[in-house]
Amino acid sequence: MGASGLGLPDPEPTEQEKIMKRTIRTALPVAVGALLIGSIAAQSALATPGHSSTVASRLPCLERTNAKAAVALLNITFNQHGPKKAAEKYISAETYIQHNPDFRNGRDAFVTGATSLIQQNPGISLNFRRTITQGDLVVVQSLFKLNYTDRGTVEVDTFRFDKHGKIVEHWDALQPVADTSANGNPQV
Repeated sequence: MGASGLGLPDPEPTEQEKIMKRTIRTALPVAVGALLIGSIAAQSALATPGHSSTVASRLPCLERTNAKAAVALLNITFNQHGPKKAAEKYISAETYIQHNPDFRNGRDAFVTGATSLIQQNPGISLNFRRTITQGDLVVVQSLFKLNYTDRGTVEVDTFRFDKHGKIVEHWDALQPVADTSANGNPQV
């Protein structure tokens, strides 16, 4: 029976709902896998208070460096509105595989997409909550807002780094912040 309860078919999802579902289907398994396979939590320099930094101090140097680079890429891109500067510093010029179906592969495509998003939403911001690292993978959980009145979107970005510390692959999963919560817990 459809959502109407009257036996009518459910309405066709909007294009935005289709894109959100594709994005979540693509990136969520990677993020969950990183969490479930014994990943190590690391507090980034920009993470919220209340998360232990003792684990971060025990991370191997490369994992710590990669975690800081992932947060810096996002911070410079969205909070400082410098996607070109961030991409040149942190994304590989040779290889950048993008798993978000709305963006092309390559560092230039990242710059083009992020620049367009920032131009359309000058009040855009990203508030970092936690990072998780495992080997060459870094997962960053954050609250993404298009402007100060936006409730926000929970964003989980997963980055893969090469041996030179450059980002070579990216997945993301996005979930709008709900108006209500059955459990009273924040989503991020």
